[in-house]
Formats: sequence, C-alpha cells, structure tokens
Amino acid sequence: MKINIFKISLLCIIFGCACTESIDIDLNEGENNHLVVDGEITNLPKAHSVRLTRSTSYFYNQPAPAELGATVTITDGENTFILLDDDNDGTYLTDSTVCGVPGRTYTLNIELANGETYTASDYMPLPNSFDTIYYDYTDTYLSIKLPEHHYIFYSSFTEHPGVPDCYVLYVYFNDSCYNSEFKDVTWTSDGDFDGNEMFRDIEIADANEDSIPQKAEARFDLYSISEEYYDFIGEFSSETFGNSAILQGPPANIPTNVSNGALGFFCAKSIDEPYRLKLE
Repeated sequence: MKINIFKISLLCIIFGCACTESIDIDLNEGENNHLVVDGEITNLPKAHSVRLTRSTSYFYNQPAPAELGATVTITDGENTFILLDDDNDGTYLTDSTVCGVPGRTYTLNIELANGETYTASDYMPLPNSFDTIYYDYTDTYLSIKLPEHHYIFYSSFTEHPGVPDCYVLYVYFNDSCYNSEFKDVTWTSDGDFDGNEMFRDIEIADANEDSIPQKAEARFDLYSISEEYYDFIGEFSSETFGNSAILQGPPANIPTNVSNGALGFFCAKSIDEPYRLKLE
C-alpha cells in the first residue's frame, strides 16, 4: 500500500488551520475593572483608614490606580464619621479621635465621583487578651530539627463562652510590626475551645540569628474579628499565595462584604491591652 506523504501533510495543515479559534480574554481593563476596598475601624482612638483603588489587568505592573473624589462615611447607626482624602492618594481617614464600640455593627458608605454607591457592614466583636506568653529560642520544635533558629512563643487565653470567636494576631519587636504583610498575618478561631483556655504557638524564624534585635521588647496585639473577616483572610491567603497541592481546585472568587460588585473587605475589629514581653 502506497501512502502519499505530501497529501497527508497538506490535510493536517488544512484541518489544523480550520480548528483555530480566536479567544477574547477579559484582562480587567477599562470598564471591566472594579472598585477595591481595604478599610477598617477598631476600638482604639486613632485615624482609621479606608483605601480605595481600582483593580488592574494581569499585565499591569504599576501601583493600583487610586479612586479619588469619593464621599466616604462610617456609621454605627448613632454616630457618623466622615473620612477625608487630604493627601489625594485614595486613602480616606477619619479624625484621630474616632474609636469604635465593641458590640456594634459598623457600615461603610461610599459614593464615587461618578455617582456609583457601595456599602459594607461588619460587626465589632468583644475584645480578648492573652493570659500568658513565654518563649523559647531553639532550632528544634516538636522534636523536628529546624533549618534555622526560631523564637517559639507559647501563648494562652480564655475564650468567650457561647459565641464563635475569631482572631488575628500582629507581633511587634521594638514597636516595628513583624507581620504587617497580609501573607504573614496569623489568624485563628476558637474551634472546639469555646469557653475554655486556648493555646497557640507562634513560630518566628531568626534567619541570620540577628534579624530580631537582642533584648528587644516583643508586643502581641490580639484583635477579635468577625467570622466573615476570618473567612476572607483564609480565602485571600489561599488564592493569593496558594498551595502546591496536586489536586488543588481551580481559583475561586474571594468573598467580600462590599456591595455592587466591588472587591476587598471592610472590617471592624477590637483589641484589649497588648501583651508585652522582654526578650533576653
């Protein structure tokens, strides 16, 4: 049987071209972008911020464009606080004397210069505080040899009974925040510890054995947060920083409490007294 190689090659080219299809991909440009909200209010007297930007395309390598000229307020139903963007950079601030009240729900209202409106609400739970924190400086944890020395902080605090509690923790050394980046934030929930003493180990690598100043003062800020914000942190971390699981599912939309198709989150969180510890 004779086979004409030229004819077969020609057919492959013809059918290959016939199967080509143009696909338009939404690059999140122009009218396809969204308002992005990053805001909070706490029970501390300070200038609370709401950052407004626009989402950008995958190939955009500049800082996110700021949303300017918006009217922004926060209210608990009794008091309304006006936020101003004095620096014209998309960061809207309350007066420095504003502080929230645990047990209240706070609503963020945004009206853009083009008339579009957005709202977001979050409940400010009751604060909690650490009972004790002590530490160890070691290159071994749970009988596992670590590649570098770590500070292991062993903490405990007592849960509020009867309600689900969620927390986010910030660690400072000499008043410099160690985990200010969102990817480094520690968050946890009461789980099966409701109403009981809860234990949490905090591992911090000392990569060069001098990255944390000797005899530094460590400060631990434990914020109570809503379940909705807890879920947001978890989903954001999973989708943004991901994991390498072979059977990991496809990316999904990160939850938001902002209306009208916006992205991001507005949270209300509370704190009791920070726990301070002197490193030797």
